[in-house]
Amino acid sequence: MFLLISIKTNFMNILGISHLAPSPFGHYTSVAMLNDNSNLFAISEERLSRIKNDGGYPSNSIQFCLNQHNLRLDDIDNVTVGYGLEKQHIGQTMKEKFSCYAKDTGYKKTAIERKNPIFYDHQYIHARIGYSLSGFKKALVICLDGGGIDNGEPNSGGIFLVDHGDIQPIKYFPMYQSLGLTYGAVTEVCGFPMSEGEGKTMTIAPMAKNESKTNKEKIYGHMCKVFPNFKGIDVKSNGGVAFTSIFLHDTTITSVEDTRLLLLKRLYHKNLIAWAAQKRIEDILIDFVSKAVDMTGMKNVVFSGGIFLNMIMNMKIQQGFGDRLNLFFNPVCSDHGNAIGAVLEECYQQTGKNPIPPYMSLYLGSSYSDEEILFSIKKFNFKVNKVNKVDTAIDLVEKGKVIGWFQGRSEFGPRGLGSRSILALPTEQKYKDIVNEKVKKREPWRPFCPTIIEEKSSEFLKNPSYAPYMILGFQMKNPELYPAVAHIDGTCRPQILKRDVNPDFYEVVKGLDGIILNTSFNLAGDPIVETPYDALMTLKNSEMDAILMNDFLIERCT
Repeated sequence: MFLLISIKTNFMNILGISHLAPSPFGHYTSVAMLNDNSNLFAISEERLSRIKNDGGYPSNSIQFCLNQHNLRLDDIDNVTVGYGLEKQHIGQTMKEKFSCYAKDTGYKKTAIERKNPIFYDHQYIHARIGYSLSGFKKALVICLDGGGIDNGEPNSGGIFLVDHGDIQPIKYFPMYQSLGLTYGAVTEVCGFPMSEGEGKTMTIAPMAKNESKTNKEKIYGHMCKVFPNFKGIDVKSNGGVAFTSIFLHDTTITSVEDTRLLLLKRLYHKNLIAWAAQKRIEDILIDFVSKAVDMTGMKNVVFSGGIFLNMIMNMKIQQGFGDRLNLFFNPVCSDHGNAIGAVLEECYQQTGKNPIPPYMSLYLGSSYSDEEILFSIKKFNFKVNKVNKVDTAIDLVEKGKVIGWFQGRSEFGPRGLGSRSILALPTEQKYKDIVNEKVKKREPWRPFCPTIIEEKSSEFLKNPSYAPYMILGFQMKNPELYPAVAHIDGTCRPQILKRDVNPDFYEVVKGLDGIILNTSFNLAGDPIVETPYDALMTLKNSEMDAILMNDFLIERCT
């Protein structure tokens, strides 16, 4: 049984879109919908197109949302977009600038134009969703990412004060000194793609622990000249790497021509480069938060924007300020979350309220009936049995099997949180190796996250706090006992699970001593599975042992 996420409004159907219109260079396109029965639904375009980080026009997601609620586009009262307009385009009609919103959807162009979509500023919408999820009445919201547009001007972040839903911008930061783009540029130097590989940069950073103090001091000095020269919340020119940004249809095409980035690659190993970049961004943010809190006097702080996917940086912020500040890290902090943010902003404009519950669960997608599952299974040569899913999951994982867990509404966002998950034992290194090599088919050093039931969090973690989203890192008490979920530095990024959030999954984890390896249900390079067919294809194309889908155990025929 899953909680249905409801928002208490009774007035209209609102469609929210996060899309850098109308360019093919966007990323994280998603759609959210609040219907007139107060139900919130959200899905990323990649889940349906099966193109990782799909930034194209969300025709699949729009149609999917409408189908879920048995609506037509004409039934939508308001369309909102969580991305600001360049100054020269403010006030233009959809027909003049955004006709892409009417093509390739099966609708006449005028159907979208009649909706007169509202374009809300980018960082402002990051602030809206982070604040709304936090449960705070008053808060300081810090938004930092690669870049966006607010008030018609490009930027790379902003600071906001919120008082009972009223958001007031305090300061914006220039696009050409972007922390997000700088970390992304260093990620490319390390050999990983920008906007996708930053997590790998964070992951390999601790692998430089045995480097000499001299080498670390040398590269850190180099990295300080690469990153923007932040002094608290002020950023000053230091001749650091600048980003030449050309805006085409509200999308940034960034050019980086800087010999210091090339020198990094020539002079240092990628692990050391990653270490220096990670340390530099952590140091900048610790000083940034300290000065922002001193300036505003605010004790409730919300973090939103794509750089806060960096769970080790978040952990350092939590360790530095958690004893004296109330902190909240937005779990859908990158651009796909702005579809929900745009819906929430329009709801606030209509009602004056931010009505979603604090720490809302992210099971916002679709569930699938037994009939739909059985129809998909007919396309494969698999063995199917009806079972007790909780007892069977516990039994299989205890026996060392790696299983898929496909239950209820899909998660919104980049994490498998017990609805579209792959599960295994956390207690031996071999399970990490099996899942990386034979199931996910990715690099062997990539770590996995644990799900831990709330009652046992203090047994496994040092100084635990409630963290349901896999967005915050913690030091493990005995990482050597759980090598499949502990990284080389003894940290992990857990989902701390309460019973009422996902009762069936909770019982599975409880039955396995309160901790389990939980990774998103997908192969490397693929989006998380959405449909039964996607899950069955993943079973076919990997060495996963079985899937529990609703009450069906699905295995290969022997």
